[in-house]
Amino acid sequence: MEQITLTYTEAIMYLALIGIVIGILLGLIPLILGIRKKKRQYGIYGFIASIVGGAISPILAVIVVAIFTWLILRKTDDKEPGDVVINESPVDVKIENSENR
Repeated sequence: MEQITLTYTEAIMYLALIGIVIGILLGLIPLILGIRKKKRQYGIYGFIASIVGGAISPILAVIVVAIFTWLILRKTDDKEPGDVVINESPVDVKIENSENR
């Protein structure tokens, strides 16, 4: 049996390819969730970030998937962050101009 030899660049290339495959498989989670929850933009960004993170390190791909899954599944209100509702039932207020009397 012959001994297999790899150079450093070949080893890094193979590890990056394995990481990209892991990133693609894990990136399907936020992609599918984003499409189902009507947050397609987060899903696509999560998929791409998972592939890039997987190329760097498969553990980074897991972290990216967790973050984007949280972003997709978190509950958001329809109101702006600065809006505060004090009273749900409005009161009809009439303003009189004292100069027109």
